[in-house]
Amino acid sequence: MIVLQGTPLCNLNCTYCDLSPASRKLSHRMPIPMIGELFSQIKQLELLADEVSIVWHSGEPLSMPPEYYDEAIDLVLALNNDGAGTPARITFDFQTNATLIDHEWCEFFQRHRDHLRLGVSCDGPRELHDPLRVNWSGRGSHTQAVRGMDLLAERGIEFNAIAVVTAETLAQPQEFFDFFLARADDLTDFHFNILANHADGGPQIGYSRNDTRKYAEFYRTMLSLAQSAKGRNLPVRNFSQTLGRIRAATAPQPTEFLRAGTAPLRQLNCDARGEITTFYAGLKAEFLADLYGDGKGLSLGNIEEQTLAEMLGGHKLERMMDDFGKSHRHCAQTCDYYAMCPGGFELTQLVENGAFASGETTECVIHVKTLTDAVATFVSAQLRQPA
Repeated sequence: MIVLQGTPLCNLNCTYCDLSPASRKLSHRMPIPMIGELFSQIKQLELLADEVSIVWHSGEPLSMPPEYYDEAIDLVLALNNDGAGTPARITFDFQTNATLIDHEWCEFFQRHRDHLRLGVSCDGPRELHDPLRVNWSGRGSHTQAVRGMDLLAERGIEFNAIAVVTAETLAQPQEFFDFFLARADDLTDFHFNILANHADGGPQIGYSRNDTRKYAEFYRTMLSLAQSAKGRNLPVRNFSQTLGRIRAATAPQPTEFLRAGTAPLRQLNCDARGEITTFYAGLKAEFLADLYGDGKGLSLGNIEEQTLAEMLGGHKLERMMDDFGKSHRHCAQTCDYYAMCPGGFELTQLVENGAFASGETTECVIHVKTLTDAVATFVSAQLRQPA
């Protein structure tokens, strides 16, 4: 996966965004030549997998014109097809708030339908969406988001939906589920997102281990609603992925999802200024800025100042890999859910517990353990029912 921040600019001011308000007002763009240079270096280093997802994320991608992406996509596809060997199968993913979708954008999505996937961020019905997904004047964005989704549906453009779970969502699971079920025919799948910043998320999205029962009940209710939806199918990615990991854990050679999920270079991020990070999709260079003593957090360097080969051969990446390895080994030795964990909690362990090799975090409890228990219990109950 290659995550590109075409621009940090966003037309919304969602209260839970992990980008600062100041950065979301910046309008600079990632230069098209930078995209070509990054892709060329990745290809030259033979880092391309057979299937590659290029994700436009962090900022609102549609705040730039379709012509920008036409040029970027054409360049990447040309570079991919250039030279010997079998080209990678490339998909371009756009994650949008849908408020800027118009007929011109629909034509763009249809023009690139053979290699494009679209994701829409919407938190459900108006009463759940509007309190936190606001514009810069503080007004809710639900009307505009629904209008954008309706345009996609009218043009037959499928998309997936991602919704952030808030305290109000936990209290209204039926209304939350029904909103997306009504759009099931337009959706490729649906994912509910429990944010990672549990400690500083405020009363709406913050949570602690004391909230385990509330989340367990939410998971159980969502499972029941998904199972009982008469004549409609709303694929809930949280459940299908969790069930897949449970099944894989019992295989003769279980997959180590945790190690695979945050393997170095499995994901490569480049922000609009050229800063390169890895391990997590969308990881920001300014996060934990002083961790490795250079004031640049987990940034490996800037693609305009160093080659990717120089970054990957540097001592800093070795130190990062060693730290992540400590986390993985500790979890493998101490956690009963290790075989089913998707990973992604290494830095959370450091922030919450003060060390990489420190074990369980609040996110582990809510995101993995409680969800895994809920899915396993639900499936077991279904299997015990008479045919």
